[in-house]
Amino acid sequence: MINPPINDIDLNFHNETSTYATHAIHAFAAKFPPQLPRTFIEMLTNPGDVILDPMNGSGTTTLEAYLLNRFGIGCDIDPLAIKIAKAKVTRLNIDGSEIAEEVCEYAKNLLINEPFLLREALEQRFDEKTKEFINYWFLPETQMELMSLMLSIERFERDTPLREFLEVIFSSIIVTKSGGVTRARDLAHSRPHLDINKVPQNAIDMYQKRLLKFATVVSELPDHEPRPIILSCDTKNLELPSDSVDLVVTSPPYANAIDYMRAHKFSLVWFGIPITQLSNLRKIYIGSESTSKSNLVILPPFTESILEKLGNIDSRKEAILRKYYSEMREAIAEMFRVLKPGHYAILVVGTSTMRGVDVKTPYCLADIAEKDVGFHVVDIKSRELDRNRRMLPVRNGVTNNKSVIEQRMHTEEVIILRKPALEY
Repeated sequence: MINPPINDIDLNFHNETSTYATHAIHAFAAKFPPQLPRTFIEMLTNPGDVILDPMNGSGTTTLEAYLLNRFGIGCDIDPLAIKIAKAKVTRLNIDGSEIAEEVCEYAKNLLINEPFLLREALEQRFDEKTKEFINYWFLPETQMELMSLMLSIERFERDTPLREFLEVIFSSIIVTKSGGVTRARDLAHSRPHLDINKVPQNAIDMYQKRLLKFATVVSELPDHEPRPIILSCDTKNLELPSDSVDLVVTSPPYANAIDYMRAHKFSLVWFGIPITQLSNLRKIYIGSESTSKSNLVILPPFTESILEKLGNIDSRKEAILRKYYSEMREAIAEMFRVLKPGHYAILVVGTSTMRGVDVKTPYCLADIAEKDVGFHVVDIKSRELDRNRRMLPVRNGVTNNKSVIEQRMHTEEVIILRKPALEY
């Protein structure tokens, strides 16, 4: 095992670009800079080693593992995150000009010559609640443009790398910092709010530009084994053998702060998932405000003291936080199980404040990892945040008088855990 110079590393990465390779193919709230997983992958592993991100999000860790010739495995339950991560690590040998012309010219033809077909598709494809959502956030002309693109994309075979790529580009013109072709602002920060004065861009033109750009980028991805694997599975029940992973690098969801589905549903509804189904899915995400169907446990004394302090102010918030820590305990236990003895897990954790109480998220998770799961806490290192590049939330419509979320998110902690080596 490599002996890492952990005390010497700088994890701030100021002035370093994070948009190389396919990292910028799609906006995603709160993703960490690629230099962060890259640092630990290079320091703690060798080519061919297995790198796991059990809360994979948009796939930053798995892409870095692939670029560094490691075997990346990413797990998530968010359907948009899975699509994005697959597209980011899949090399496609395609002609961007040719594919852009094929998709966009067909869409333009539908728009000009088949408006009845498009209106019929808009009427028949969505249930009433989903229609209400689409009508609220998308102008009628934008709906026609997006449906023409969807019908064009659907001519390609389902569940193929090319189809997945075309769908991710579609989603990327919706989930943007400016809200792209929607009537929303701040979609990339997962804090959408309606802007009635906004004039959305032409969806087909925007799609064509991004398709041309990223068709070239995915064609330039490395062509080597091992290929990354993106799995749809619960981080609390990983479908991986015990003692099989060389390194874990992940960023758990923020406790009670970022609701990914608030933004993701804007594009997922166009892929045929009803809005009610998406609302139900968000309830099972770690960090959600739902407190039902959770396996709550007694946690280590330090963590229990934080919960008690919050509970004295707001019992509901205490229940939400207990659920978060209980589910994270299960997730950390799974990381411990699949990790090889003597190897490391890196957790990048943001701070959280509830009802004015700093709930010490990084330190509670380190406490749980050590006291309940069996990890050794090697170090907890603080790194400064570039809020805009980290795509952290802002309060709806606020330009002055920063929100509570903005005020508290200046740093995050990098928890360095080590699974004890076997004793002989």
